[in-house]
Amino acid sequence: MSKAYYKLAINGVRILLFGLFILLVSVYLDKESLMETGRRVLANPGTITVVLGIYFLSFLLKGLAWKMYLKGSVRLSSCLIGLFYSLLFNHLLPLKVGDGLRVMVMHHRENVTVEKSFHSVFVLRVIDTLSLLFLIGLGLPFFSLSLEVPGLYSLIILGSLVTGGGFLLWKVFPRLLARQLSMLKDALSGVRGIGITGLVLGSWILEGAVLFGVGSVMYHPLSAWAAIWVNSVTIAGQMFQFAPGGIGTYESIMSYALLSIGIPLKDGLSMALFSHGLKFLFSYIAGGIVIALAPVSIAQMKRWIRMKG
Repeated sequence: MSKAYYKLAINGVRILLFGLFILLVSVYLDKESLMETGRRVLANPGTITVVLGIYFLSFLLKGLAWKMYLKGSVRLSSCLIGLFYSLLFNHLLPLKVGDGLRVMVMHHRENVTVEKSFHSVFVLRVIDTLSLLFLIGLGLPFFSLSLEVPGLYSLIILGSLVTGGGFLLWKVFPRLLARQLSMLKDALSGVRGIGITGLVLGSWILEGAVLFGVGSVMYHPLSAWAAIWVNSVTIAGQMFQFAPGGIGTYESIMSYALLSIGIPLKDGLSMALFSHGLKFLFSYIAGGIVIALAPVSIAQMKRWIRMKG
C-alpha cells in the first residue's frame, strides 16, 4: 500500500470529523447557554486555577517519564521546555508539528543526538497511545449500560478508525515500526519500564481534571472516572488532527463521548468547547513562559519544522 493511499484515508477521516463538527455547531450550539457557561467560568476563578494547576502536573509527569526514558541523562527543565514548545506550536499551526520541535529542543539543549531524541519521542508517543487505549478499554464496562445508539455508533466508528489507522501505518512504514516496537519493548522492560508507564498513565489520568472542572462549573458534574474516560477517548481521536490544537476533531469526538454517558449534545458541545478553550489558554501561557526563558529563533524553528527523515 502506498503512502498516497494512507494519506487519502487519513484525510478522509479528517474531513468527516470536521464536517461532523460543523453539523454540531449548526444544530446544537446554543449561544445563550454558551454565554451563561462563560459567566460561570469567570465566576469560579479558583476552580479554574486548580484545574490548570493539575493540568500542569500532568505535563510534569510526562517530563519525568521522558527524563527516565533517557536514563536521567538530561535535565527535567529541558524535558518540560520541549513539551511546552511542542504544545504551543500544536495549538498554533495546522497538523502536528510540535513533536519535531520537541525532538530538536532536546537535541539543542542537551546535546542528545537527533536520532536518540526522535526515538525517545516516538516511543513515548506509543506509550501515550497504549495508555489512552488502556483507559478507554478499562472504562467501557462501566459505561456500556448508558450508551445510547448514536453514542455507541460513535465509539464503534472511533475504534474502527484507530484500528484501521494502525493497520495502514504498519503497511506503509513496516521497517520503521518494527525498529520502534523493538525499542518500545526495551523501554517497557524492568522496573524502569514500569516507572515510565506509570508516569505516562498518571499524566493522562490527571488531564481528565480539565473536563471534570468544566463539568462542575456548568452544573453537569461528572465523576472523576467519567471525565478521565471521555478525555481519553477524545485525545485518542486526535491522531486525525489537522487544524491548530485539533479544533473540530476534539469537539466532535468529545461531544459524542459525552452523549454516550448521558450528556445531551447541546451541553456536551459547550463542555467540549470550554475544556478545549482552557487547554488553548494553558498552551499559550506555558508556551509564552518557555519562549521567554529559553528562546529559540523563528528561523531556527522553521528549519526544524521543515526537517525530513
